Amino acid sequence: MVNIDIYQHFRREEHTIIDMLIDKCRQASEQYAPVLTAFLDPRGQYILNVVVGSFEDIEVNFFGGPIAERKRAIIAPDYYSPEEDFEIALLEIDYPQKFVTIQHQHVLGTLMSLGIEREQLGDIIVNNRIQMTVSKQLEPYIIQELTRIRGAKVKLNSFPIKDMIQSNEQWKSFNTTVSSLRLDVVLKEIIRKPRTVAKQLIDKKRVKVNHTIIEQTDFQLDNDDLLSIQGFGRAKITELGGKTKKDKVRISYETLFK
Repeated sequence: MVNIDIYQHFRREEHTIIDMLIDKCRQASEQYAPVLTAFLDPRGQYILNVVVGSFEDIEVNFFGGPIAERKRAIIAPDYYSPEEDFEIALLEIDYPQKFVTIQHQHVLGTLMSLGIEREQLGDIIVNNRIQMTVSKQLEPYIIQELTRIRGAKVKLNSFPIKDMIQSNEQWKSFNTTVSSLRLDVVLKEIIRKPRTVAKQLIDKKRVKVNHTIIEQTDFQLDNDDLLSIQGFGRAKITELGGKTKKDKVRISYETLFK
């Protein structure tokens, strides 16, 4: 039986994903068989680890590729050893690099316009090549339908997952202290701007937390949260530390700004 106290440790906005993950854990436990999830971001992976910990007879394994941020999970009885069961396809985009510049947001936007849900997509890696991981089930549809990005003709090729490239994105790490974990307070620190600017970004719906637009300035951030800040880039909370003598909260975060 799952511990109902789990909900107390998470935000109200996360109760839907907790419900879904509890259902998958119950299914694995009751049927004594492996259950595969969609792609989870780091925060979703953290939540699933906590949920699995409340069940006695199951464990979880994650995989999204050799180096991946977004991963699928197999929830299974503890006897089970996953191998090639994550059902992930690796696609590379062949496009005219001399004539068009394609970035992460262009690929994601085009995929979403095809009616593909975010949880069916893993990492989109932009280097001197562009690759993405998708659920195996969607691979034929994406190859057939994704023919243009930013007006340029593109072709998709399948590769073994072991050939996944590494992103050339350079995240920068920072440590700081904040008076609270409110979104506007932490955002101000991350973008190095006055709190009024942080508040304006939130009010104008330019800030997402874990791919969801957040409009509350007092939204409480937590470990493994991924922030998308329009006009700046991305940031992620990597660690929440203890409090200082002046009652401030120690946090570590990384940024990937333009």
